[in-house]
Amino acid sequence: MNNSDMVLSKTTQKFLGLSEFSSNQEIIKSVVSKYPGLRFHEIKKETKLANGTLQHHLGQMTKSNSLKAKYIDTIPRYYDYDLDTVNHIILLRLRQRTTSRIIKSLLKNECQTFSQLVKFSKKSPGTVSIYKNMLLKDNIIVGDTNSCTCSKGITQTIIKYRLVEPEKIRMLVEEYGKTTLRQSVDNLADIFLALK
Repeated sequence: MNNSDMVLSKTTQKFLGLSEFSSNQEIIKSVVSKYPGLRFHEIKKETKLANGTLQHHLGQMTKSNSLKAKYIDTIPRYYDYDLDTVNHIILLRLRQRTTSRIIKSLLKNECQTFSQLVKFSKKSPGTVSIYKNMLLKDNIIVGDTNSCTCSKGITQTIIKYRLVEPEKIRMLVEEYGKTTLRQSVDNLADIFLALK
């Protein structure tokens, strides 16, 4: 074995449930299972595999239906093959800071008005509007004038936003939210979209 074959620390191997004799594909599969929706450079950072080695194995794994690559703006993100496609977009939105804050706000409260979402997310109304519209388009949230327990005292004609499938999202947050992978690159999306 050379250095690129096995460079994960023993702590990382234990965290991912791997032995020191795990293959590169087992390491990649374990990382992608733990952190669904990673991009190539994020998998490279976590696995410490060389570019060519990782590229080769990702190609083999997507051909053999071990992993699924979903392209967003020509950039592939990798998921377990068995993970429901609907969950891909939810997990992507949970990795973005502003959409994650909006989703968390709606998990804590049955519904929120736009101004409540702005306050909770600590972003400008323009930025929140962009991300709210993404979540509406993705069918993760819905807006209506129906009342809810969190809207007492709010005019009935004001639109309130709520999660379409709160229990499904809660399950995804509980399953994947315990892992703490840095999201700094995805958070750049907030900055670029706010400038548009």
